[in-house]
Amino acid sequence: MRKSDIVKATIRRFPQLSNRTIARHLLHTYGGLWDNNLEKIRSSVRYYRGRAGKYSRQRLVNKDLFLQEDVEIPQSWRKQREPYHLTPGLWLILADAHIPFHEPVALEGAVQAGQAEGVEGILLNGDWQDCSAISYWPTRRRDFNREIELVIDSLDWLRREFPKQKIVYKPGNHEYRLPRYFVRKAPELIGSPLEAMETIIGFEERKIEFLDYHQIVMAGKLPILHGHEIRGLARTVNPARGLFLKAKSWALCSHCHTTSMHTAKNITGRLLTTWSTGCLCDLSPDYMPYANDWNWGFALVNVEKDGNFEVVNRRVLHNGKIV
Repeated sequence: MRKSDIVKATIRRFPQLSNRTIARHLLHTYGGLWDNNLEKIRSSVRYYRGRAGKYSRQRLVNKDLFLQEDVEIPQSWRKQREPYHLTPGLWLILADAHIPFHEPVALEGAVQAGQAEGVEGILLNGDWQDCSAISYWPTRRRDFNREIELVIDSLDWLRREFPKQKIVYKPGNHEYRLPRYFVRKAPELIGSPLEAMETIIGFEERKIEFLDYHQIVMAGKLPILHGHEIRGLARTVNPARGLFLKAKSWALCSHCHTTSMHTAKNITGRLLTTWSTGCLCDLSPDYMPYANDWNWGFALVNVEKDGNFEVVNRRVLHNGKIV
């Protein structure tokens, strides 16, 4: 085989490689044909790829191996994130029920408070479901099917308590365990209906709007996050202050299982407040049975048509009383 044929065949085999890399491969495989001279080989590769000058490009009859000159910027894999806007009205914010590790006293107290206030919508702000059965953390009991049944029961109960109100479900880090499980255990099923939480739970049939993972919710001018979306959310002083240091704006989050509020002025004198809501789950789980600062709680957010808002952050005591 002629040297030119060897060079052209190698370029066709490795079209994505650089000229020097192809030359090194040829040096290793057929170096003796070029007196083991890397630059001689590289010059030949450059010639057939149209990189040896305008005159050489014009001489070559077959230009199939030329590198493309009109290469455009590649398509980005960046995901476009659009916020979800709550409609004006009074919203009940429930989060961190971690079903089946929920606390009925706290959950019933929060729902009854929402009914008494006449809320027009309910936002489930993440971690309504625990998904412990598909967690990578060690756990003694793994029964995902039973977990799903209890979550469905809880949503049917919630729909019964609020038959006409809008219910929006924002997934948190615990719901994200399901797509993460498929990535680790069954990558062949990624993109199939089985991977989607909304398919398994049946949100559409229950008239519950399930948002995208990591989608921010806007209650007028107030950004609402579950909390796991912000890396390094410090609990120094309290979670609300940690949220303020990251958000540098009004904001509300859950995730930390603690009711807190932080208020500060920015350089222009505008008063900014951040809130974190309490949870609705077991306050003494196996992985943290003592010395945590969790409490039961929920929030009420009134969204006005002009974008202004009012937040009332509530605690639920062990006897079910709302404070």
